[in-house]
Amino acid sequence: MNKLYFVAIFLLGILSMIGMSVSAENATQKVFQGSPVINSPVIVGNYPSTPFLFYIPTSGERPMKWSAVKLPKGLNLDTETGIISGTVTAKGDYTVTLKAKNTQGVCERKLIIRIGDELLLTPPMGWNSWNTFGRHLTEELVLQTADAMIANGMRDLGYSYINIDDFWQLPERGIDGHLQIDRTKFPRGIKYVADYLHERGFKLGIYSDAADRTCGGVCGSYGYEEVDAKDFASWGVDLLKYDYCNAPAGRVEAMERYAKMGKALRATNRSIVFSICEWGQREPWKWAKQVGGQLWRVSGDIGDVWYRDANHIGGLRGILNILEINAPLGEYAGPAGWNDPDMLVVGIGGKSMSIGYESEGCNQEQYNSHFILWCMMASPLLCGNDVRNMNDSTLHVLLDAGLIAINQDVLGRQAERSIRSDYYDIWVKPLADGRKAIACFNRMSSPQTVVLNDKTVAGLAFEQIYSLDNRLMQNNGDSKELIVKLAPYQCKAYIFGKTK
Repeated sequence: MNKLYFVAIFLLGILSMIGMSVSAENATQKVFQGSPVINSPVIVGNYPSTPFLFYIPTSGERPMKWSAVKLPKGLNLDTETGIISGTVTAKGDYTVTLKAKNTQGVCERKLIIRIGDELLLTPPMGWNSWNTFGRHLTEELVLQTADAMIANGMRDLGYSYINIDDFWQLPERGIDGHLQIDRTKFPRGIKYVADYLHERGFKLGIYSDAADRTCGGVCGSYGYEEVDAKDFASWGVDLLKYDYCNAPAGRVEAMERYAKMGKALRATNRSIVFSICEWGQREPWKWAKQVGGQLWRVSGDIGDVWYRDANHIGGLRGILNILEINAPLGEYAGPAGWNDPDMLVVGIGGKSMSIGYESEGCNQEQYNSHFILWCMMASPLLCGNDVRNMNDSTLHVLLDAGLIAINQDVLGRQAERSIRSDYYDIWVKPLADGRKAIACFNRMSSPQTVVLNDKTVAGLAFEQIYSLDNRLMQNNGDSKELIVKLAPYQCKAYIFGKTK
């Protein structure tokens, strides 16, 4: 065998080690080509006197160097890695000028660092272990996922949270009163994982339950909220997903249990995001913020399925079903408090160790529409697929900078549905620059035609139209109407108007 053969085998091995699917190479290459582009978010929040961590998400050719002007006292930028870290004691809004430079050019962008009482000023982006791996999570999986999200470009589009879900802990609490880490899965402990992620600009999420037992039957946090919150903080945790299995049904009891953990998290020396996961049964959008939550689930668990009849036996919801639940809740969502229609199922393709028994997967058009609609609804973008092994189609969806920018818009408005016909929807999301993001969505298995005009969307400005479908500025001339052709299950997004 010649040397070229061994070189090829070596390269394939490297790709496998870093978790990057060969089929996703083209989409990844686009992230790491050309001059720098600093991507969303453009505002971040942190509590005073707690550790601050922010990786500047930047696409473009490597190597790259970063700089920052007017960083608040206590923060430092590593110019080689693009990671800003440190601690700021004084409350306030700090406007920082970020700059990224490579051999192809320079990009400059403002970042507002808000030190105060709010976290998650834009929806969280990242990955969660549950939807694909369920109980089969390990330290190795989490570290490989982080490496893959660097290699495939996800980190440079703003995906920053890597969340460990249920089954990281043992069934019983230790005799010292502390949660016990399952050392067969995490032999070096949770702090080791957190340190590994932080060194690469990621944040760590972890899971517990407001009862004695989690949904999976291992140890929960009820009665030990302060102990567990302190442990999470000492390990370097940045987000807690707090479930509600095996807990009382009433709203008052739920609020009390969540408030106790919310208070315990706030008393730590970390800015820990509190994700309230009681499945929408007690209308958490009306009370979750007052008990310390920054996001709250609006429904039962999502399945890797397009639609599920309400009479179907089984707890998982289809994408369309959750869309209908979340549609009327826009008034409750905004910066520092988000409706959560559950994790993305893009790219799972029916291959799940936890939800596969009820989920046959979706076609590519349905996954595309799922992502667009979650972006329009200012939903958390937490991937649930195996990001170590993705085909190019999946990666193209998850790396769509234009759609992510709509999701991360600083105005933080959830899209409202201006039209719900028998066959299609029109969704409208106001943007901070005065423009409007419009999504036309075909719910049916047959092609549909949608007309956008002043009757279907009031006050629509036609002087400039940008299509996110083909990345082209459309010249509509003097027409005050746009005809949109939609394939089965297709969703197309546009931005109408000029910036203020």
